[in-house]
Amino acid sequence: MSDFEVFDTPTQVASEVASRLAALIQQDGSTKLVALTGGTLGIEVIREFAKFDNGTLPVKFVFGDERFVAPSHADRNEHQGLVAWPGLEKYLLRYPDADQDLDTAAENFEAFLKQELGENPVFDLTILGMGPDGHVASLFPGHDSPGELVVAESDSPKPPSQRLSLSYDALNRSRQVWFVASGDAKADAVRCARSADCELPVAKVKGLEKTLWFIDLELSRAL
Repeated sequence: MSDFEVFDTPTQVASEVASRLAALIQQDGSTKLVALTGGTLGIEVIREFAKFDNGTLPVKFVFGDERFVAPSHADRNEHQGLVAWPGLEKYLLRYPDADQDLDTAAENFEAFLKQELGENPVFDLTILGMGPDGHVASLFPGHDSPGELVVAESDSPKPPSQRLSLSYDALNRSRQVWFVASGDAKADAVRCARSADCELPVAKVKGLEKTLWFIDLELSRAL
């Protein structure tokens, strides 16, 4: 069962998630593995989290998905994250550059993750935003999205069309999953996710130990 926590504004959502992320990372001194999300709210979480950086955080970050564009492209999650918090570079496992075939890039990134994290990595935390259509990362409704750790998405319904994403299997290898969402446009997808028979991607990802939702008042009132 997912737990919902409601905050007045998206800024308050981001601040609370950043604070709890910092507490989790410092919990026991072990190096944590955390998947980050892009999007307006996800990048705001990263911006808020920057205040907790002491330069030696015991953490490795990776984005849950990435737009297959040049590293400096404005649409790239990593680029947006580094603008919000330049110190992220030190802790980030970066996706391949868009200078190769998409499927090859997916294979190479999966091999890289296994090299860095082991054959069956378990995330301490996955933070996920959600689109109004119920997509998470770059896993979209009606798309098969096969993959052990990494998915190559060649026909995203949202531009840019080519993307790389952690797979359902990878996202579900997370001790905790925190969804962050704001605005009443997300209400239908959230209602679906709370039902027993939802087929949207957002309903297919759950934490091994805990699943939490952090939402704003506007979204809460629309549910």
